[in-house]
Amino acid sequence: MLCPARVLANTTVASPSSNAQGTVNNNATMIAPQSNPQFRMSQGIVCSSPSLTITPYVTDAWSFNTPKETVTRQNIYDEDTGAIKYVQETPRFEKENFNLNYGISAQISIPLGKAPALCHQATEVNIKNQKLLYEKGKLELALFRLKVCGEQGKLGVTFTGKYASICEGIKVTVPPGQVIPHSHSLSSEK
Repeated sequence: MLCPARVLANTTVASPSSNAQGTVNNNATMIAPQSNPQFRMSQGIVCSSPSLTITPYVTDAWSFNTPKETVTRQNIYDEDTGAIKYVQETPRFEKENFNLNYGISAQISIPLGKAPALCHQATEVNIKNQKLLYEKGKLELALFRLKVCGEQGKLGVTFTGKYASICEGIKVTVPPGQVIPHSHSLSSEK
């Protein structure tokens, strides 16, 4: 019972092994959150607007094994003695793996809350005020033209040539209740 007994293997493969090969590519595209497009109005009004971000992408991968083996060598053993009888060479057909991925990702950003509506209201009020300021400026310019051209007209001075259009449309008359200097011819009857 305590004597060791010699055991001979019945297999022709001394070290059986299993081998699996493959490539896994994990491609991901991330759109990082960012601020929405903004447009600025006068008076410090800044409004955000909805946006759509479209991002096309292409990725490729090339994988291979090194060192590149063309054969697998396997010892074949004698069943009786356990000695190597010969080495079997099995051809290996290693392949390079190519991978091409393409796609498109999209992100839609919409401002939430009351801020967009308030911003649009403030913008509308600002535009109305800008139009009123524009009309006020036009009126002030017209009154200034009237005043200066009228004063110069009373002095008997007027533009000619290319500057005559500055006072175009302005008529100088005698103010109501004033008598302009004049002369009368008098005749006497004898």
